[in-house]
Amino acid sequence: MSKNCLNDLNRTFYLNILKTLCQIFWGPDISLCQDIISGELTKLLQEIAVSFKIDQTVAIQAVARIAAEYKSTEALYSDLSESYVALFVNDINEITAPLYHSCYQTSHSRLMGPPAIDMKNRLKRHGLSISLPGNEPADHLCIELEYIYYLLARGWSESNRELVNEAVQFCRESMADWVRQLCEKVTADGRFMFYVAGAELMRITIQRLSEMTNCQESISRTEPFEKSESLSFGDIS
Repeated sequence: MSKNCLNDLNRTFYLNILKTLCQIFWGPDISLCQDIISGELTKLLQEIAVSFKIDQTVAIQAVARIAAEYKSTEALYSDLSESYVALFVNDINEITAPLYHSCYQTSHSRLMGPPAIDMKNRLKRHGLSISLPGNEPADHLCIELEYIYYLLARGWSESNRELVNEAVQFCRESMADWVRQLCEKVTADGRFMFYVAGAELMRITIQRLSEMTNCQESISRTEPFEKSESLSFGDIS
């Protein structure tokens, strides 16, 4: 069996990584800060380094340094929130790395481009809606990550090869290139090592998923499917 075959993946491990990436890129919360200070995130990065056979030294050291420096989750939450805003929301000059797929189509791309329309149609086709306050464009990074989570979790739990292959194709054809560009922007900025580590983890995860081959072997069952935080069943509003 090919080592790139989807049937060889540690499914729970990949789903946990996707959940963690959503925690990071929706913006920090107290739960994420607790995982950092307790060492849980450092442990996950160590497991990723072993499983992916990659050097995660910089990321591990950055997160471990934060864990040692902060004793209060509230203080860490405050500092990470400021960093998140500076990188992804509103800086003094311009947004360093916007979290919307449409912004990476061309140098003049703006919100609500073709990727947002495509993503909205994908969600509608699967009977999913966006459960967020306001009118968040459908091509936000975390909505795309949660869409992959949905396809993989449901595909594995229901032994539905088509859903799993759809997730792999989406990573390869839609996400890999713009996620690479986003990672390059965050790394080039270099001010916030936590988000440099998070962006690199995301790039590697999407790359690994995009490289998986279509498997013909039956897909064994995994843990029960759980809906993600921001996607729910129903019509897209």
